[in-house]
Amino acid sequence: MPKPPLTRGDIITYPYRWARMLATGSAPEGGKPRPCCVVITVVSDQGAEVIFLAAISSQEPLPDQAAIEVPDTERRRAGLHRYPRAWVYIDELNRDEPARSWYLEPQDKLGAFSKPFRAKITSALQAQLGKIMVVDRR
Repeated sequence: MPKPPLTRGDIITYPYRWARMLATGSAPEGGKPRPCCVVITVVSDQGAEVIFLAAISSQEPLPDQAAIEVPDTERRRAGLHRYPRAWVYIDELNRDEPARSWYLEPQDKLGAFSKPFRAKITSALQAQLGKIMVVDRR
């Protein structure tokens, strides 16, 4: 039985490739599998589902990075209870196509963020428009 499609706010494990890895040519397969949030889902001109993923880390962002701290309730809801603190990084995203992806595994999601917290992420992304680095994983 096929898995349901990923939707905005879903938290999955994914080998996220940081923009700095792309810039240096390191880790073409991505870094360690980490929790990531599906922040945007669209359908391409060719009819393919495309998702954009934001990394979630327990590492506090550096001054030059943009991230939103995940409140305790959202951390638990998203299946991130093993992290005492967590941030959703919004200054860079990974782009992938689930139907053709080498990196997405057919797995159950870890959890999902609530509608109000998804709205907060969307608002923060909109404030970053023009500054977001997108790493294409297709």
